[in-house]
Amino acid sequence: MKRLLVGLLALVVLAGIAMLGKRLLWPERLDNPSIRNLDVDLSLKGVNLSQGKDGKKLWNLSATGADYSENGDELTLAAPIIVYWGEEGGEPIEVRAPRGQVWQKEDRARMWDGVNGTQGQYEMRSETLDYTGQNRTLVLGGTVELTGESMQGRSDTLTYFLDTGDFLAQGNVQVIMN
Repeated sequence: MKRLLVGLLALVVLAGIAMLGKRLLWPERLDNPSIRNLDVDLSLKGVNLSQGKDGKKLWNLSATGADYSENGDELTLAAPIIVYWGEEGGEPIEVRAPRGQVWQKEDRARMWDGVNGTQGQYEMRSETLDYTGQNRTLVLGGTVELTGESMQGRSDTLTYFLDTGDFLAQGNVQVIMN
């Protein structure tokens, strides 16, 4: 009987050592299908980016969170706020939206799900906004509304030229001057 107890105790000790060795030498890997399909290389909270050229600040971005995918070299943003600086001495334009993306190497950005922008006395609302750094334009799409102290306007698209401060409204343009 004593030998049987010693044999069982030895068997339990060996089983414990084997389990400990397995955990230390071969740890279990996570096998969650949602993790395997996730195409994100980096996930961030509280993001701040800026870009300038020739000593002049072009834009500043802040967002509550971002996911970076190296495959597409894109940054997908949560609640982005972007401030664009344009003409010399002109007021910057601030735009915000629930979602956005930035392709910094291409100097391009996109915002959607309801874009709100302000520049001085003017307020702009649209469904989307596309920024192209090559020609320094903001293109607001969907139903675009522009309001200020002396005017109200609506169009299908509105292109804002950052370097000159000019804008071009196209498609179903309606303007009311006060």
